[in-house]
Amino acid sequence: MIFNKISKDDWQYILPVISCFLFLIATDLFEIIEKTKFAYWSGALLVEPHRIVTSHFIHGNTNHFFANVLGIVIARYCFKLLMGKGNSLFLLLIGLLIPIQSLIFWSLDIFIFKNKMSIAIGFSGILYGVYAFILLSSIYGKKTILNLKINIRKNYQVRQIITVILCFGLIWSLIPNISFSGHFSGFIAGIFVFFL
Repeated sequence: MIFNKISKDDWQYILPVISCFLFLIATDLFEIIEKTKFAYWSGALLVEPHRIVTSHFIHGNTNHFFANVLGIVIARYCFKLLMGKGNSLFLLLIGLLIPIQSLIFWSLDIFIFKNKMSIAIGFSGILYGVYAFILLSSIYGKKTILNLKINIRKNYQVRQIITVILCFGLIWSLIPNISFSGHFSGFIAGIFVFFL
């Protein structure tokens, strides 16, 4: 069976892809879920806290979905170079980054930009957080996170890959209809998580 051939370490990358895919089917194919009811919305985030989680798994279209799947594949590749044998670090990072990135994003919208109508969807804010974590880990190494041993080694190749991706990605974020604040807040969240 195909599931027996998937390593236990790779399930941490497959689960977010499956979650995003199920939302894509529900929103775009069957249209049983309205995207705006589950999207990040700065004006409703405190009264509808489910948006903190759901907004990351909804995508604008299939291109948006596949771009984020590619981002997950790149994260997997980099973690394999940094750590060799994996653990559940990717899922742990997702769990830490979702609330932190959402809080930073919301704070930027409400207190800096005074925008209560900001709406965003997609997994890329979380990916920017993962990439920031990978970048710092590839530069300095990282032995633990929240007292869990992860033993990430410094790696010049990974540092180069992630630096290029982040530079192009942040420039890409300046295109209209792409959330620079969402990507930037993810990056800041990843830096914060690195120091945990």
